[in-house]
Amino acid sequence: MNLREADFCIVGAGYAGLTAAYRLKQAGYTVVVVEARERIGGRVWTKYLTDGTPVDMGGTFFGPGQDRAYALAKEMGCETTPTPNKGDSGLMYKGKFHRYKGLIPDLDVLSLASVWASFQLLSAMSKQVPPEAPWTAEKAREWDSMTLAHWIDNPIHALTEPAKVMITALMMGLFTCHPSEVSFLSVLFHIAAAGNDIELQLKVEGGAEQDMVKGGMISIANKVAEKLGDCFVFESPVRAIAYDEHGVTVVSDKVTVKAKRVVVCAPPNLVDHIQFTPGLPATRAQLLQRMPVGRTIKFVAVYEEAFWRKDGLSGEVAAPDEALSISLDTSPPNNTVGTITSFCMGPPAVRLAELSAEERKTLCLKALMQRYGARAAAPVQYFEHDWGADPWTRGCHMAHFAPGILTNFAHVIRQPVGPIHWATTETSMYWNGNIDGAIRSGERAATELIEATKQAAADTYPYASSHQPIN
Repeated sequence: MNLREADFCIVGAGYAGLTAAYRLKQAGYTVVVVEARERIGGRVWTKYLTDGTPVDMGGTFFGPGQDRAYALAKEMGCETTPTPNKGDSGLMYKGKFHRYKGLIPDLDVLSLASVWASFQLLSAMSKQVPPEAPWTAEKAREWDSMTLAHWIDNPIHALTEPAKVMITALMMGLFTCHPSEVSFLSVLFHIAAAGNDIELQLKVEGGAEQDMVKGGMISIANKVAEKLGDCFVFESPVRAIAYDEHGVTVVSDKVTVKAKRVVVCAPPNLVDHIQFTPGLPATRAQLLQRMPVGRTIKFVAVYEEAFWRKDGLSGEVAAPDEALSISLDTSPPNNTVGTITSFCMGPPAVRLAELSAEERKTLCLKALMQRYGARAAAPVQYFEHDWGADPWTRGCHMAHFAPGILTNFAHVIRQPVGPIHWATTETSMYWNGNIDGAIRSGERAATELIEATKQAAADTYPYASSHQPIN
């Protein structure tokens, strides 16, 4: 077995792991990053066409308030570009295409007004939930005892059936599972973590999908990896982590790493497959067992040009009662090709996953024809990726909390277990579920390790004026 020693070990080379490793290296420490996949990026994955055009198959967007993501992009010399959004938007509902300008279509005004009012109410209620500790909210127990579906169905809100369909679809877009699976408290926490405005999570311009990265979202990660150098060990899933007061031993398929501390950056639903010695505290272990991940299938159709723009369409189409609930124009800024990205999330993704790849493609292209016309039937290239079938993710884009989990278990979500620290987007106090949240979690974990190491040095050498990295 290949044995390596370093100050710190990082498990997982997604944005959380990469950021943690980079900040630690900047501080003068040595790191080893162990990754199960053959690539970096985790839930971010960019494919490339033969001409080099990027196609993001995983995380794709940044938006206002996601300051750490923009800061890292700038630090790495990567530019962002606005997500194409000029022109009329579309709404597919009950098999009909409705074209509209502005924020909302002129259709079923009562239902749309109630959707708008519901979102305003949710945003206002989220101000009662502290994002750093949602389980301490005054009504935490009450809100954590019910699901989002229960809140939607409550007669007091007087929602019409179309309004319920629209809210359900939009919420499945956020949590990639049915509202009956999600704690109402976790919904308010998610909104609070994004600036107490649910609109920021749902809009393109002025929202979380406002910007893309030139060269694809992976380009930032690639630059970070270049600065980290040869610290990576790929195709090497971690199987065991042993720890005591002297440090950690991380055992993977290709390497065993001995370090003072480790940051576990694997998705929560996969951490339970790692054998810890001694075993994790019961509350931490049970939290990991109670953080399921939703289901997302992403479809990308590539065309010779963005032909829908000639028809005055922005490319943004919502379809709350269809399997592909949202489509967006994600064409590169140089206009070499036109690309439409569509998402199938939650229970519809579970059902589509049971179909053959050809059946899914047929369904996707049929939906695109209804939204953009006959030319959408013949893309020059077509891609899909089922993140639930990905063995090193098993779902996307984030884990969610069922009723009772936040108030009973989540207080340990960021607490280290001895020399074991935790960093994924789910652990972030802000923008959890987003790339920005992953970056924040990596920076937090790096700070924890640096401070713990300084404290250990101070305890050992109380009169030392400075510390040196561990050799």
